[in-house]
Amino acid sequence: MAMSHAIFCCDADLRSRFEPFGGPDVKHVGIVLYDGFSLVGVGTLIETLHIANELQGSGERRRLTYRVSLLSARGGVVPCSSSIRVCTEQLDLQRSGAFDALYVAGGAGVTGASADDGLIELLKTIGSESVAISALGSGHTLLAAAGLSCNTCVSLGRDVFTHDRPSRPRDERSHALVYGLGLLKRDLGYDIVSSTAERLLDNQHLSIMLSEIRTPTTAEKTQESARWLERNCGKPVSVVDAAHTAAMSGRNFSRHFKRQMGLTPSQYLLNARLKLSCELLMNSELPIDKIARRTGLSSGERLSKLFRKQFSMSPTEYRALKREENIL
Repeated sequence: MAMSHAIFCCDADLRSRFEPFGGPDVKHVGIVLYDGFSLVGVGTLIETLHIANELQGSGERRRLTYRVSLLSARGGVVPCSSSIRVCTEQLDLQRSGAFDALYVAGGAGVTGASADDGLIELLKTIGSESVAISALGSGHTLLAAAGLSCNTCVSLGRDVFTHDRPSRPRDERSHALVYGLGLLKRDLGYDIVSSTAERLLDNQHLSIMLSEIRTPTTAEKTQESARWLERNCGKPVSVVDAAHTAAMSGRNFSRHFKRQMGLTPSQYLLNARLKLSCELLMNSELPIDKIARRTGLSSGERLSKLFRKQFSMSPTEYRALKREENIL
């Protein structure tokens, strides 16, 4: 797979609490390369995250952006197994904490990389600092040399390197797709996962690959319904509609939602609408009534009441205050 598409280079899970008035999230992903790494898995992971960025960008607002950095122990140009040379940044301990997730590439050069004491010591130290490190394909050999377990295997709930489907051996691209789609599932939910998979796979392989992403738990379905409320808060949606997305009754949905998210579905939806209202007030010249309609609220009067209750000021005063802060 060619790495022709640009991802915004140089935080992931829906964090279990909704931050009502923050900006869009950014998840910084690092991919560790070495001489003789395979471009296939790396390119597949990058393409998967790029498509997720693109799909979100096609909506009214982006909720999470993936930024990818290509890294190596010493930085500079690194040749892959097919002799293509790739520019990398140096992976150092000071920067490791800036990454939400690190992946180690697989490839024919993994045996030689396992004998690189400098790289192994880096991975050991980074792993001891609780940075999530996962492997693409044979990259797990490097993690084993550093005494680390594969975070991706743990998060998927099984050892994906045992080739648990003997009739369909996993190639490197399949590994990277399972890992990439698993990351999207945790961060963005099944809608983005299925849409991304449709872009990457033909119909023959689509259902097989999606079956690799296990059936969602009640907690995961609740989180997905929360994301659905965020994406659709500008429409006249209801809590009943959200319950349907989780395939639950209204009563069970409300109970599970409050336990998982710390807010009732109605409170969560209202927070999402207020957050969108804040964004429109700061970034547009739309009148208050139109902002109210675009955020699923019935009128400018209702929006004003909510703002006075939440912020002790009117929407107009909020807009003026935020713009003054930006000037300063």
